[in-house]
Amino acid sequence: MSSPYPPMPYSGQHAAPHLDPGVAGLDAPRQAPRRRLFGRGLTEGEPAPSPADVAAWTGLLGAPVPSPRRIGVVALKGGVGKTTLSVLLASTIARSRPDPVLLFDTDTTFGSLALRTGVPLQASVQELAAAGDPGRFEILAGALARSADGAWVLPSGRDPEQSAQLTEELYVQAMNAVYRHFAVMVTDCGAGLATPLMRRVVSGCHSLVLATSPSVDGMLAAHNVLRWLRASGFAPLADRSIVAVTNVPARGAAVDVAEARNRFAGQAGDFLTVPSDAHLATGSQLRLEMLDGGTRAAAVRLAASALGAALATR
Repeated sequence: MSSPYPPMPYSGQHAAPHLDPGVAGLDAPRQAPRRRLFGRGLTEGEPAPSPADVAAWTGLLGAPVPSPRRIGVVALKGGVGKTTLSVLLASTIARSRPDPVLLFDTDTTFGSLALRTGVPLQASVQELAAAGDPGRFEILAGALARSADGAWVLPSGRDPEQSAQLTEELYVQAMNAVYRHFAVMVTDCGAGLATPLMRRVVSGCHSLVLATSPSVDGMLAAHNVLRWLRASGFAPLADRSIVAVTNVPARGAAVDVAEARNRFAGQAGDFLTVPSDAHLATGSQLRLEMLDGGTRAAAVRLAASALGAALATR
């Protein structure tokens, strides 16, 4: 398969930099821990963004990426839209950039990633872990499926049994195979964070999206993730985390979203909402052009905030 995309420059290192947070710069202290990382308009959450806001977000999505960036999407429990956010994020970034974007699945429960992206299950993490880096993007692309919105997809497994066998070691080997070929990687993480696999995934992320529901227990779960990050040595990553509240109704939400935003101020890098959307609710293949205007704007804002956070570290 031919591709117009050249491979990412090789750093000369034998292991992907994500395997060492110090090498990746992920443990570097932030210059101003409580400043707004991602520019004016990204933290206020206006229901109707101005043209200047949209232009700023769009510009950020097309910003140069000096080295591969990794964005993780996590949740403490299932059913809060984690995979939907992962697909929404990867699709929006892929449509906004000329360089390749990878959606990497590390969920060991064989979730709905294939259904939501609408792609056939081709090479999985296990196959790429065994094969290693092919050296050329064109060869790697021949083993991966690509969604209609332009994101390349690497599933955790081609069936539930293979997904359940995903380990930290396999993840490391697969990352070494794909790392340098993609400018941006979005990782759909499994529910929970405390396993060796998830700790490894989180340690290699430049920014995180914390998916949560518009409920009291959902807000508490997001707070618990941020507390866990700080207690586990990932305080700078907590500062580059975006709390994304999914499926928020136009009225009658179970929690006061404005109050929740205030409570997360200083705890996370950003707080945003993704409105309820009939297309997202179908649970089928996600297509950006099928979303309501407000949901598309929320997707652009989410993508700009997550990528902006990832670019805020060296």
